[in-house]
Amino acid sequence: MPLLVFAVAVATYLPTMTPEVDFIDSGELAAAACTLGITHPTGYPLFTLTAHLWAQLPIAARPIVRLNLLSLFFAASAAGIFTLLTKEFLNVVAFPVLARGGGGKKKKIRGQKGDPEGSPVLPHPTGTPEALRWLAAGTAGLILTWTSTFWMTATTLEVYSLHGLFTASLLLLAFRYYEEADPEAAFRRGLLFSLVLGLSFANHLTTGLLLPPLLVLFGAKWRQERTPLRRIVLMALPVLIGPLFYLYLPWRTAAHAKIIWGMPDTPKAIWDFLTVSDFRARLFARQADGEQWWKFLLRLPARTGYAAIPLILWGIAGAFRKARLHCLVLLLAALLPGIYASTYNVPDNIFYFNPGLIAGLPFAGVGAYLLASRLGRQAPPLLAGALLLPLAALPAFFSNLPAVDRSGNYFVRDFVENLFSAIKPNAILFALDNHVILHPLYYYQNVEGFRPDVIVLSNHGLQKGWFGRQLSYLHPEIYRSARREIEEYRLYLEAIESGRTRDYRLLDEKYYRMLGAIVAANCDRHPIYITSEFDPEQHRSFHPGFQRIPEGLAWRLYRAGETPEEFPYREFAYRNLPYPHSDADAGRHAYLYMLKERALFEASRGKPELALQWLDQAARSFPGEKYLSDTHNGRWVVPNRYREVLATRTKLLQAMKNK
Repeated sequence: MPLLVFAVAVATYLPTMTPEVDFIDSGELAAAACTLGITHPTGYPLFTLTAHLWAQLPIAARPIVRLNLLSLFFAASAAGIFTLLTKEFLNVVAFPVLARGGGGKKKKIRGQKGDPEGSPVLPHPTGTPEALRWLAAGTAGLILTWTSTFWMTATTLEVYSLHGLFTASLLLLAFRYYEEADPEAAFRRGLLFSLVLGLSFANHLTTGLLLPPLLVLFGAKWRQERTPLRRIVLMALPVLIGPLFYLYLPWRTAAHAKIIWGMPDTPKAIWDFLTVSDFRARLFARQADGEQWWKFLLRLPARTGYAAIPLILWGIAGAFRKARLHCLVLLLAALLPGIYASTYNVPDNIFYFNPGLIAGLPFAGVGAYLLASRLGRQAPPLLAGALLLPLAALPAFFSNLPAVDRSGNYFVRDFVENLFSAIKPNAILFALDNHVILHPLYYYQNVEGFRPDVIVLSNHGLQKGWFGRQLSYLHPEIYRSARREIEEYRLYLEAIESGRTRDYRLLDEKYYRMLGAIVAANCDRHPIYITSEFDPEQHRSFHPGFQRIPEGLAWRLYRAGETPEEFPYREFAYRNLPYPHSDADAGRHAYLYMLKERALFEASRGKPELALQWLDQAARSFPGEKYLSDTHNGRWVVPNRYREVLATRTKLLQAMKNK
């Protein structure tokens, strides 16, 4: 059954996989994997090294496709392991099991009523064969496979699919360790659990959210068996192997890798990196950028296919009566990631709910088993299970397929190519930390060699003190040209971070003085561009003495009084994203805003017909309300920009008519 669920998952995920670089962190992770770089905190060294090896396999023509397949493989494997986890839980809830390595003798399961250590194992009243348990476990496996937030981790390169695999594996290994009665066999299982736990920490530090429920389970076993502390310590030693992977961070920093976030090469820098100091303000914060907990709960029935919810509730009730300890462990393992996800203020926080789903959906397997058993009193149980249980999972497939199908996502590639089609050779591009631009560029420039002549300076990076160090060896000529201003800003930022001063107004002033120095010192050698997010009304001090001219999807800077170069009309390749996404709305805003600004510029030069062409192209980039996300950009910004385009077009036509 686990292999069947794995095969179904692969068959489902493959035709819905993203063919290109996706939004969020996809491009950054791909670039780091291919070049052995360092991603944003916490660096994900195990994922990076694994992806680097996988990227060498000749399974697809382009690295990004190979790496997307890696996420697919991890997610499908997680679904298979989850099926084993659910079967293990069903064994604990309802059946006696054969002791592994116990010579065929039956053993009791701890935590069951009537036993001195718990409750009695209750034989199934109808004598249902083990096949029904596998059917119930497979049903839960398919529900997880087709749950939208889990399915999405399989369609694009992300660390969440590997984290899901580790989560399911750790819960399975923990249950098997607890159930093992033979001390030596249990010790070996404990060693394996510790090894996998350490490796999971090397991938994602939110593995720590599993520790409280698992310690409850292990503590019960140690207390019942009076396990010596020395044996517990020995069993835990393999966990230390995983953290050794974080030595990758100073190694690659010292090697000046192409992709480095944070320069983690000193004990303090490594500590700040692993404790996500760059994102600390987003931890345990009011949810503004991601999905709030109550919205997640409201959307959960649709995401799991509706039928899963009554099965989960029935399964919780049944499991709580028969295996209270295991039930409480899974409920706690489901609750803690939900609390963390709902207070981590990032756009992709929905994926942080997935470990909770992996811990909670085994109850759907219990509910499915109970339902099939009930129906089995009227018909052969296997027949009832074979007919009914797949129907419990299929609603998730049909309800989620349109929302998770990423096979038509060329939006990011089109946007990057359109942006750069208007940028002159050897240019400098100042860009905000927009996932539609920066993270894809890490991949396209450093892996596929796309426009390596353009130097991209990230606003988010420039605001960090470590970026100046990177600039000194990645682009030494730019660093030297504004060294004094860069170092003044970096030193004052250090004073702010150490608490020696709190004058943020002066910090802001030094920041824009640094940007202005880079622009002034390099404008004669490099065309200078700024992405559309740098609003001229909000960033007046960015480039004193320069004028902004809209050219394509970016502003180009010219000295005051300098005649701008001619920028002929062009049609940008634009394939609409066939599903809502907040980052796509940011890209649509750029199309609507910048093409409208170009139209106004052409109209001011007495070229109304050319202005109309730009306005018409801008209007065509508006996808319609159903493709906009449920965010501020989707609800307000993009529709308002579209209305501005239409209003500008009406005014221009009226002016042409009056003439």
